[in-house]
Amino acid sequence: MSITMKGDVNRKDLDRVFRAITLGIYKDVIIGTPVDTGRARGNWQLAIGSALTGEVNRKETGKGSNQLRQAESKTKRPLAGRSVFIANNLGYIGGLEEGASKQNKGFVENALNRAEQRIVALD
Repeated sequence: MSITMKGDVNRKDLDRVFRAITLGIYKDVIIGTPVDTGRARGNWQLAIGSALTGEVNRKETGKGSNQLRQAESKTKRPLAGRSVFIANNLGYIGGLEEGASKQNKGFVENALNRAEQRIVALD
């Protein structure tokens, strides 16, 4: 997803908006991820600057409170102009997104659509 800002933009406001969008997407994909053992939900990772390639030895069956706290800490620094990566490196996450679980199909796509709606609302 790429965002282009129009007009005069205050860097502090831009960072605040970018942080809110980033954390919103992250929270939505965590909560939307189907849960069996919690491994898929627990493997969501947020990185700034470069993508993480490994898996996390974490299971999450709740709403990802610890993951969200870690992400909030990482995003306290200015984000404008930096790349933010939200990834889940489990080999089967794509299958879950496509409907391998009856719990929730398209959870990543839905999170991105909600983020887009939030951005359009700012316009």
